[in-house]
Amino acid sequence: MTYFSLEFSIMMIAFFAIYWLFKEKYKTQNLLVLFFSYTVYILINPYFALVLFVYTFFIHYFALLIFVRRKKYIFLACIACVILNLSFFKYFPSIKDSFDMFLAFFGFEYLDSDLIFPIGISFYVFSSITYLVNVYKENKIESFLNLAMYLSFFPTLLSGPIMRSTFFFEQIHKKREFKHINLIIVLLLFGIVKKVLIANYLGLYSKEILNDPSNYNFLELLCAIYAFSVQIYCDFSGYVDLVCAFALMLGFTLPANFNMPYLAKNLQDFWKRWHISLSTFIRDYVYIPLGGNKKGKIRTYLNLMFAFIISGIWHGNTINFLIWGLLHGLGVVFLHLPLVKKINLSKIPYLSVFLTFHFVAFAWIFFYYPNFSSALEYLVSCYNNFFMKVEYNDIYVFVGFVAIFISYPLFINFKDYCVKILAITPLLLKPILLALILLLIFAFMPSGIPQFIYESF
Repeated sequence: MTYFSLEFSIMMIAFFAIYWLFKEKYKTQNLLVLFFSYTVYILINPYFALVLFVYTFFIHYFALLIFVRRKKYIFLACIACVILNLSFFKYFPSIKDSFDMFLAFFGFEYLDSDLIFPIGISFYVFSSITYLVNVYKENKIESFLNLAMYLSFFPTLLSGPIMRSTFFFEQIHKKREFKHINLIIVLLLFGIVKKVLIANYLGLYSKEILNDPSNYNFLELLCAIYAFSVQIYCDFSGYVDLVCAFALMLGFTLPANFNMPYLAKNLQDFWKRWHISLSTFIRDYVYIPLGGNKKGKIRTYLNLMFAFIISGIWHGNTINFLIWGLLHGLGVVFLHLPLVKKINLSKIPYLSVFLTFHFVAFAWIFFYYPNFSSALEYLVSCYNNFFMKVEYNDIYVFVGFVAIFISYPLFINFKDYCVKILAITPLLLKPILLALILLLIFAFMPSGIPQFIYESF
């Protein structure tokens, strides 16, 4: 079941109606959210729900232990267990053969060691870390049911954004109101358009070229990586728009996760705009605890590199994800060099945006391909096919991407404008307008809805 399925839509409407019947009883609403979140997860895979429940049980007792003892070594041991748990599930395919040999050595070769990576585990593990850190620092603890609701909260469960515990618990301990209806509608439409139309069509275009790069000319290869760059943004930000709408429907707000990232003037600015909840999590829970920029230039550079390496290997256990993280780390370190700081490209905004986007797009090559040899094949094809014949259609596609990038700044505050337009639209015309938009979307959408890219992380 996906968030675009008819089953989920019916469930969500029914749950929404029941939820607001208890608008005066926020504790009852909390229990309803917990029940609905686990129902959604069970329908995806009961095994995933079992893993989450067991994990929540351990986090609750880790928190109690930290709360009672208040010892740093206990806190660090609990954090280490949490990270090991994530690493085990995330990187188990790489150690499966060794693990099977270990079982055979002790006479347990009959045991089946196949494990399925639970969808969303990275995001609820990161959320649990913010909770344990807050328990240690603030000496505040939540009930098991509140914690279970937090870790299973269905809008953020599958692919984030990472919602810190303090941000969430502030909202569950007070009465909620249903408002921002126009914003909810706009977010739902944005999410559908981004994922169903833009991301899906760009995915169909880029996949054909990127999966067989040796048979395409340089312009096609360039446009394909442009297409993937836009696809991954629309796919992930479209998901965030959807879940932000779901949360608002329940009276919750989620942290911002995107802010026009391809308008970034440098790589540091890009990470203030892209996957904001992850980049700030790594900043606050990895980079700053390592010393941040407080222990000299060399230590700052090393801390930055380590933070981006962590970001890279979190996405996957292949050499390509490591390279992707290293490229971004080296890029940010480069910006911190004293000589580079004196060069102010912000005075030429289009140039700085152009350079930043193309660096990010180049790094996406290693994000897209599953192994280094495939990424290398793409790069070699760009060189070998540079003078291959270019068709008029290729030029049209390239000009289309150029037009998109030039007009992209015009979409700043576009969401706010749409909300204002919808707010002043007469009530009788709103259903007609929305029906027309949805009709156009479903008329032109490609068949099938692929998985959200970040569900696999």
